[in-house]
Amino acid sequence: MHVSEIMTRELVTVTPDDSVEEAVRLLQRRGIRHLLVVQQGKLVGIISDRDIKRTLDPRKTRKKIMGVGGLYFLLEPLLVREIMTRDPVTITPHTEIRQAAWIMVQRRFGALPVVENGSLVGILTETDVLSYFAEFDQAEAELPTAAQRPAKKTPARRARSTKPTAKAKGGRNAPPRKGG
Repeated sequence: MHVSEIMTRELVTVTPDDSVEEAVRLLQRRGIRHLLVVQQGKLVGIISDRDIKRTLDPRKTRKKIMGVGGLYFLLEPLLVREIMTRDPVTITPHTEIRQAAWIMVQRRFGALPVVENGSLVGILTETDVLSYFAEFDQAEAELPTAAQRPAKKTPARRARSTKPTAKAKGGRNAPPRKGG
């Protein structure tokens, strides 16, 4: 099976000159983790939520940052071009899904842009690949779908605390000590 059968075709893009602030808004609004960076209709990079988190780490950034009560604020603009991965690894729509998954695992990529004849035509994400393999395995095993499965009945459990209890500390609810 080929990537073209499972890739995401609705592309969300930014330009290298867009602000990282705008990129963050797009990621949040769309509920996605990767943005393709396009300039004059050509793919020039990719940016992920992890790239943004890494860049905004006050210990690692070279930008001026102001810390207030544990929150950090950039004091100068940050552009997508400063943090994007340039010339990302790409695949074609005819790439086998297993081959694309192997590239993603080996290179630790969360997404791969899909390019055909120099044109950006899609993006293959971890979610696309996991959904494919989950559906494939389910069909292979003839497992019932979520809608067909009976609802799980699980007994209510109390959360276990890692704090020592009064008994463990020797407090007033502790059992009497022997020999003492």
